[in-house]
Amino acid sequence: MSTYYAIVAAIARAVSKILVVLLVALVSVVFANIVLRYFGRSLRWSDEVARLLFVWTAFLGIFLGYNADAHPAFTQIVTMVGARSAAAGRIMVLMTHLLVCAFVTIVLYGGIVYIRHAAIQTTAILRISVGWMYAAAPFSMALLLLEAVRKILLLFDRANDRATPR
Repeated sequence: MSTYYAIVAAIARAVSKILVVLLVALVSVVFANIVLRYFGRSLRWSDEVARLLFVWTAFLGIFLGYNADAHPAFTQIVTMVGARSAAAGRIMVLMTHLLVCAFVTIVLYGGIVYIRHAAIQTTAILRISVGWMYAAAPFSMALLLLEAVRKILLLFDRANDRATPR
């Protein structure tokens, strides 16, 4: 299991570095286009590139946020239930991660189906497949599924650690 945890951690580190590059590229393209518009020029392709970078940044950011436990959660309810019964608190956390798995699986499947239909479309200026933009959803959902499984496994590992005397 520690190998699985290490793989997911390495993926999270790589995604965070990729996100930095995507954000720098996004800001650079938009800023360059704003400056050029001021001088009466414009980058015709900047809108398409900015949209592509923004979509990928948003979806990869979802994974990174979930990995870092940065998303809003019902922590107050879980804390209250966990204070009364540690087992009930763990069950609530487990249910949350299982619901995330269910949602992510639905979006993953739907994204793959949608890419198949959208792949024949191309963007107006760059002439690249629209599927590249839509691929952000299933790719990120696959990463989210890996992370949700990691969180579930960690939940059971921690429960076993408490149950075994040292």
